[in-house]
This record gives sequence, structure tokens and C-alpha cells, in this order.
Amino acid sequence: MDLKKLTERQLDSIKEIANVGSGHAATALSQLTKRKVMVNVPQVKIINVEELPKLFPEPEEIVVGILINFLGDITGRVLLIFPKNETSLLTDALLSHEISNPNVFSEYEKSYFKEIANIVIGAYVTALANFLGFLILPSVPALVIDNALAVLTSAHLDFSRDKDLIFCVETLFFFDGKSAPLHGYLLLLPDPASLEVILKAFKLM
Repeated sequence: MDLKKLTERQLDSIKEIANVGSGHAATALSQLTKRKVMVNVPQVKIINVEELPKLFPEPEEIVVGILINFLGDITGRVLLIFPKNETSLLTDALLSHEISNPNVFSEYEKSYFKEIANIVIGAYVTALANFLGFLILPSVPALVIDNALAVLTSAHLDFSRDKDLIFCVETLFFFDGKSAPLHGYLLLLPDPASLEVILKAFKLM
């Protein structure tokens, strides 16, 4: 697939899905944390899978990754990634107790991040499903804490498959009372057959 063939209108449609998903995710997080959560206009990238490691300038950076498989009219995976050193923005907002060890997640904290993933990924997947008129069913989330390259590899990616496309949505979440934002990276990794279905739905082929 030649990404240069994408029209401005087609790209706008993809960005609109990202905007809707980001807005719904911020609203849901606001309700969960009982604090105002805002998002910037998300940056959308459509890249070949071999380019994915370049999204993270420091491949050894520790990140929190939550992977969800999805079934239905299309199949594949969604990987949500947060930099580990920014996750206190979420734990401070969600957990009232003092964190005993900021470098190690308790089972309670892991459960929280899985719930956050359900909310955030669910917002984007619902936006995609509504836009395309598809039925998309997410699985139970799996959480991985490791360096960025290892987390990407845990999603069963083959970086040599240069024809596979990845939809990447980069969003900044701003929490009321906090000056620094939380960077979120949502990667839609459709299976090859489902990628073809999505591209046809967007009239990209």
C-alpha cells in the first residue's frame, strides 16, 4: 500500500475518528477520576510496521503497554502505551493510598491500568466501529511493563513485514491541576485480511 496515495479527505476521515475517540476517552477518564481531563488534537500517523520502533527515540525507555485483541467484522490488536515515568499522573488521580514503591506496580495498580485501557481503547474502538458500521468485540486486556522495544515485540509484530500498516494515534492527556501532560500512544494493528477490509471501507484501495 502506497501511503502517498491517501487523499486529504481520506486522511481527514481517519483524523475525525481519532478526534472522537480522544474526546470520549477524556470524558470517561474525567468521570472515573472526578477531575477534569482534557486532550489535545491527536496526531495521527499511518506507517508501515517496520517504522514502528522509530516512534520511540529511546527504545530502552520503560513503558506501560496494555494489549487488547479484537474480534468481529475485523480482527487484530490494539496496543496502548504510556511512558512509565508519566504514569503517576494517573495513579495520583485514581489511587488515594500512598504508593509504596513507585518503581513497581502492585496488582491493584495493574488492575487500574487494565481498567483505564478498557476505557481508553474502548473509546477509540467504538468510534471506529460506529464510523465503519462494524461490530468490533475487544478481549480482556493484558499488561506489560518493559522497555519500548520489548513491549512492541510482545504484540507479536514482525518488523520485516513492510507491507503491514499501523494506525498510530498520539494523544496528550491534561489533568486538572497538573502542568505536565500524559503521553498516550494507541496503535491499531489489524490482521492482514482486516487491514484490507478497513482500507476498502475508507476507499483507500
